[in-house]
Amino acid sequence: MPGVLDCITVLDLSNEIAGPYASMLMSCMGARVIKVEPPGGSPERTDPRFYLWNRGKESLTLDLQSTEGQHTIRKIANNMDILIHNWRPSNTIALGLDYSSLKLTNPRLIYCAIPPYSEVSPQAEDPGDHYSVSADMGVFGDQTSAEGPSFVYQPLVAYGTAFTLCLAVSAALYVREAEGVAQRVEVSLQQGALAMQSAGFISGPSLQGGRGTSLRQGIRVGIPIYRLYRAMDGWFFLACGNNTFFNKLCILIQRPELVEDQRFRDAPWGIPSEHYDALSDILEPIFERNTVSYWVELLRENDIPCAPVQRREQYIEHPQIAVNEMMVTVDDPTLGPSLQMGVPIWMHGAPGFIPSPAPLPGSHTTQIIDEFIL
Repeated sequence: MPGVLDCITVLDLSNEIAGPYASMLMSCMGARVIKVEPPGGSPERTDPRFYLWNRGKESLTLDLQSTEGQHTIRKIANNMDILIHNWRPSNTIALGLDYSSLKLTNPRLIYCAIPPYSEVSPQAEDPGDHYSVSADMGVFGDQTSAEGPSFVYQPLVAYGTAFTLCLAVSAALYVREAEGVAQRVEVSLQQGALAMQSAGFISGPSLQGGRGTSLRQGIRVGIPIYRLYRAMDGWFFLACGNNTFFNKLCILIQRPELVEDQRFRDAPWGIPSEHYDALSDILEPIFERNTVSYWVELLRENDIPCAPVQRREQYIEHPQIAVNEMMVTVDDPTLGPSLQMGVPIWMHGAPGFIPSPAPLPGSHTTQIIDEFIL
């Protein structure tokens, strides 16, 4: 069964994570994705994650610093539905791959830019990647420990940018088909960072209590009924995200008087920050009396969201992962049999699929040149 993007061809000029991840998702939906690499292959091939983010694509090797390479890539772009890059504006102009130039020869091109900072900003030419933008946008600074800001290894800003870009591309494709108009789409890493943290920036004169940034240290980071807790044999996350869950919790732990306690009256999000530690002091010794499995089972039986804290080797063996094929083995020509994320999008009428492993460098160059140039 063909994918929903079966007739769409994508030219992926991006590197790092956000662009390759977005185009990989498009390939899972049936799009043909051409990955452009320098001669000899991308230096990012030394990172095993490259083979996840670039599976299902064709590899075209070109020297974009040469006149011939620039001429070739512009001719190929004239035949594309979507182009993705993560360059700064001056780089696109130097290569002749700016939107103003390409739309003249391919008016149906959906041109996707994911620079570090927006093209219409004072920082348009500033260098950056997902981690430096994470620092710039408070991702590290808001994760405070006794030693200072914490480095968040998971590239959340890159993923947020990729997901937002996929949504934008879907809308742009719809508009193109409905009205015959293509356009430039921009989702900078800074915009992706803001999208991932949008709830943290809400403000207003009527807001009080605890939704602001928490500068508490150690494990007591967060609202006291929406944070990690230590049990007898490990850790679990308690997610009492509304007052109903909090009331149920108070009854379960045989502390019903907490429901009427004026300090916690507006639980969870409206608890004044000066009372956070008081509630944590009550809950911590209670949770330490029993095991993780005891608390998770009891809380879930009473419809209170929670989860055990697991490491990678634990969650990849989870039965839910197997049933939904969320992890699959891909026979990669470089890595060998590789355990990778499955297709994260389910569509009943056109289920996604993994077309192929990541290509070898330049393995489709001749085919692509013959198709679009000769």
